Amino acid sequence: MSPTFQYYTESRHATWLELFFDLVFVASISVITHHLAHIHHGHLEGKQVILYFTEFIPVWWIWASHTLYANRFDTDSRTHRVASLVIMFLMMTLSPFLDTGFLEYSARFVLYYGGIRVVLAAMYLTTSYRFQETRPYTQKMGVMILGGVAIALLSLLFGSPLRPIIFLGSIGLEMIATAYLSNSADLKLVHREHLVERVGLLSIILLGESVISLVGGLSDIAWEQFDIVAAITGFLMIGAIWWIYFDGFPLLERAKGIKYGFPLLYSHVLFLLGMGILSSLIRHTILNDIAIRDFRWLAIAGMTLFYLGKQISYYLAFPTARTIIIINTVVCISVTVFSTFLPRPEYMLIGITLGMLFYVYSNFRWTLTKDFSEYLAE
Repeated sequence: MSPTFQYYTESRHATWLELFFDLVFVASISVITHHLAHIHHGHLEGKQVILYFTEFIPVWWIWASHTLYANRFDTDSRTHRVASLVIMFLMMTLSPFLDTGFLEYSARFVLYYGGIRVVLAAMYLTTSYRFQETRPYTQKMGVMILGGVAIALLSLLFGSPLRPIIFLGSIGLEMIATAYLSNSADLKLVHREHLVERVGLLSIILLGESVISLVGGLSDIAWEQFDIVAAITGFLMIGAIWWIYFDGFPLLERAKGIKYGFPLLYSHVLFLLGMGILSSLIRHTILNDIAIRDFRWLAIAGMTLFYLGKQISYYLAFPTARTIIIINTVVCISVTVFSTFLPRPEYMLIGITLGMLFYVYSNFRWTLTKDFSEYLAE
């Protein structure tokens, strides 16, 4: 690969454009997570949950696939900047329609998505033309993305429920094809430090959504005993997530198992989905505006996605820690499930937070203390 690529920059970090890029996407995700805030007579409608997943996954995939491209082929040139800014503009103009939902404006959503994917395909094909040594990979990726766009547009020929199934299926096929095409000995490994940093930056901004939910909930309460408990417990959980999430990053930055980035990147869609649910969970606890049964399923789904998304990359990268990772995950999810049978949301959140604190302790006591030297790059 040409030394023109940022890949070869000494002590590489996310560029200012990438930070700006993340903010635009988090703004879109913020609109999507708001679906889980819509309560009707104390209940969360199934339609809102469907909207959350059908909109979150495509937006995440746009971010993830652009991140994979930039990790290897970012030249920080005017062409790269303009193309990235075009994607950001399309995301910004798409965001207002996310609030009314994919189910109502599905055709517009698919067309916007297709336009964004065409821009990314053009970036790959331009790289293939300008840097011929990358052609075997970048040309195939550009064509593959266009094929995914064709399948996504094909969904417009069908109504519900086939349209969202075909549309999300096109994303699944792209994810599989991307992993397959990238698993080549001739392709440069991902820049691990850069990829881990990019994933971490998006995660911490999304963690900020939980803080915003906490603050937003506190602005509408009477500050009674249970309100204070919910506020303290919510912040403890957010702090515990931050602590354990980022203390493990030095291991991921050197993990030999993260050759092409997919275990880390793909597992994080589960983590981010869980974080979005968690932000709504904290808000509903403070406002106490949701039925216990709905709160229970929201908590179980959110925390299960969180734990799985957090653990999968470590499980695959560090085989000697797999037993304790499985035990941690099972224990913490079990604590979450049992906690949701307590009589009040505030008690439930306390139980879930205790499970999170055990998770933090367990990782520092039995996981991060292991010798992983044989699995780490120099």
